[in-house]
Amino acid sequence: MRVIDIQKKEDCFDGSMIFEYWFDDGFSRQLMYTLAEGGKLQFFPDFTRPFFKIVTAGGVHIKGIIGDLSIEALFPLTGKWERKDEFEKRLAGIMPS
Repeated sequence: MRVIDIQKKEDCFDGSMIFEYWFDDGFSRQLMYTLAEGGKLQFFPDFTRPFFKIVTAGGVHIKGIIGDLSIEALFPLTGKWERKDEFEKRLAGIMPS
């Protein structure tokens, strides 16, 4: 599994930024749990499409649906470019090959 595209979404009013990360395979539960380590996870497995939200220790808000080909990440106003770089490095480090 790998990231195949990153698209910036419309700007938020507060100056934070949202990016959508596209993968070549569906996002897994295991990847969700690994990405949530050290942060806060809300997971709704009983929804028709199992939905999750993660808030990382660095304040990045991630949301997605298990099995979908993309997730969204909202980076905070303060240090948004640094948080984005950290998130992408962490994501690359935990992605299964």
